[in-house]
Amino acid sequence: MTATAPSPVRDAPSGVRLRLDGVVLSELLKLVTVRSTWWSIVVSVLLALALALALGAVVTPPKEGSVSAFVAGGATLHLQFVGLVIAVLGSLSLGGEYSTGMIRSTYTAVPRRVPSLLARGVVVAVASFVVGVLTCVGSFAVIAGMLAAKGTPTSLLDDGVLGSLLGGGLFLAVIGAFSVAVAALLRSTAAAIGLSVGVLFVLPLLASIAGGLLQAQWIIDVSPYLLSNLGLALSSVPSEGSGVEQISTTSALLASAGWLLAVWVPALTATRVRDV
Repeated sequence: MTATAPSPVRDAPSGVRLRLDGVVLSELLKLVTVRSTWWSIVVSVLLALALALALGAVVTPPKEGSVSAFVAGGATLHLQFVGLVIAVLGSLSLGGEYSTGMIRSTYTAVPRRVPSLLARGVVVAVASFVVGVLTCVGSFAVIAGMLAAKGTPTSLLDDGVLGSLLGGGLFLAVIGAFSVAVAALLRSTAAAIGLSVGVLFVLPLLASIAGGLLQAQWIIDVSPYLLSNLGLALSSVPSEGSGVEQISTTSALLASAGWLLAVWVPALTATRVRDV
């Protein structure tokens, strides 16, 4: 009889330390080398510019109120639609690795797992913020240019405008980070997209219907803090009598942090303790 000699076990290389910037760079490279990322960016830009052109062509300058607030509102109107694209991007960025099995290689390279997931969330959030700012600024330029041709000039430096456009980018960053955490929890691209879309679009609709049918004041009070409605508060230009901003920017920031904590705490815990 012959005995099969066991394969030699290689010791983990000593002196090799994972650096946070290396983990972040790795996640960034994975994000930018996937075609779905660039398709998402292209679709976001086209949606934003198409809506801006349509608005600029049909709207007329308001006779009362701030023209800058009016233009900024039009420039951020696309955020609800682009938010869907960002939710898909965030879900694909991690859910795709679970479906292909590539996640095993990712967590083999980063055994502690948590730094890798955090880096993924940061990278997607930053990319979403950049897309949001670019589309908001581009939309503002288009609408402002078309209104200027009608004799109503406005500027990006007017009070509250820049903060509104940056708030739009922040809103998309929150959606991107939220969808990554959901994908980490569900480990499925389709399920993550479904839940993210449900939170962004279905939940506000149900709250609106329930609030109208039941006449429940608590539903009306809670509705502004739904994730999709927070974008309105973050990207609105404060204007007297506008009635646009339902809650303060500070409240919107705190509520956004609450939404992120609600998914990231269980996502990090599950990623650390569950088998791949």
